[in-house]
Amino acid sequence: MAAVVLAGILGIASQVGSRKLEISEHFPPEAIQSIDIINDSWDLEVEESADNQIHVDITGRQKDKKKTPVAVTRRANRLIIQQDKLIGGAFSAFTFQKEGTIRLSIPKNTVEQVSVVNHQGDLNFRALATHDLIVQNQAGNVKFNQTEADSANFNLIEGDLSVNNSSFGRMDVAAKENDLYFKNVTSSVMNVFSKSGEIVLHGMEEKGEKRIETITGDIQIVYKTAPSSLKVAVENTKGDSTVHLANLITTKDTDEDVNGTVGAGGNSLYAKSYSGSIDVK
Repeated sequence: MAAVVLAGILGIASQVGSRKLEISEHFPPEAIQSIDIINDSWDLEVEESADNQIHVDITGRQKDKKKTPVAVTRRANRLIIQQDKLIGGAFSAFTFQKEGTIRLSIPKNTVEQVSVVNHQGDLNFRALATHDLIVQNQAGNVKFNQTEADSANFNLIEGDLSVNNSSFGRMDVAAKENDLYFKNVTSSVMNVFSKSGEIVLHGMEEKGEKRIETITGDIQIVYKTAPSSLKVAVENTKGDSTVHLANLITTKDTDEDVNGTVGAGGNSLYAKSYSGSIDVK
């Protein structure tokens, strides 16, 4: 099926050389299997739809009347939302400043995959439920609240990550210069790595396998309830390590490294920092 660009542009602002841009489209969820978002600098909001439709609502500025800064394109069962300075192979007239917002509403558990490639806008996800969630973020803060996915993969260069009240089958986070905050997040498999930044996990559940690692940063892990079956391995090259877990039987307990087991050790926690403190309780 040939690509069809769906866009609606309404109104002209009083600002010289600038037009008001408004795009509003909706799609039946059974017609869309995956959604790809390529975003240069605008803010992105993704949330649960209030009805049984996928909604794309975009508001912002268009500085060049001949070049629309955002395109909504459908190719078969794939929906593509692109805000980029090189649409159509020519430079558009807008700058890297935040000049608009992309709002995407999706009914829960109707779209197989949501993929975001973001340059420097802020990302805010609320009440999203999908099978696969993929986020590549160059710069800009990223927030998730009440988000569910069987598989979540986050690749971050700059900007803080905040994940609250969310659930994942598997979550992989690779960050370069980011602080990472998790609160009341469940995941059977969790791999979190930050080259430079603080990692904080509050309201953790013991279920599953957790691997938390940072090169230069502190790690703080607070369990929601005292673990009853957990294998613990904490490694620290330069900083201090403290582990305060009830009924932990240790095989190694130093300022740098702590190894031990609670109960049968059916779940696991591995935490490592090359230069920073680690606190587990």
